[in-house]
Amino acid sequence: MITIKLEIATNGIIKTIVDDNYNGADELNEWKTVYETDGDSSKGFENTIAFLHDLSDDLGIDLGNKYSSEVLSFETNWGSHFEADEKHLKDKIKELSEELKIHKEWLREIRKDNIAKALIEETKK
Repeated sequence: MITIKLEIATNGIIKTIVDDNYNGADELNEWKTVYETDGDSSKGFENTIAFLHDLSDDLGIDLGNKYSSEVLSFETNWGSHFEADEKHLKDKIKELSEELKIHKEWLREIRKDNIAKALIEETKK
């Protein structure tokens, strides 16, 4: 049986995975991972996100994949009462503009594909 144990450490979380039947040979195997989450908010929650992603994976929780229409992801965003300054707003506008550019390109590709499919169907008639 595989067991996952979480312990609170002074600087984060220790995750221990114990497999008492490793490779089906009744061997005991143990893996420990330390996630340093102390002060993680100043680093974009990188370690916290890694912990949540790894734990979900260890538990077999389906988060979706790159082909899914919906994917559960662990991301950071502004707090509801965060007051952005000019730099934060410029960075956010740049990020959203890049995302919008990608979506517009997808839309162009879909339209081209639809036109091609319509022409193929038309020639079959």
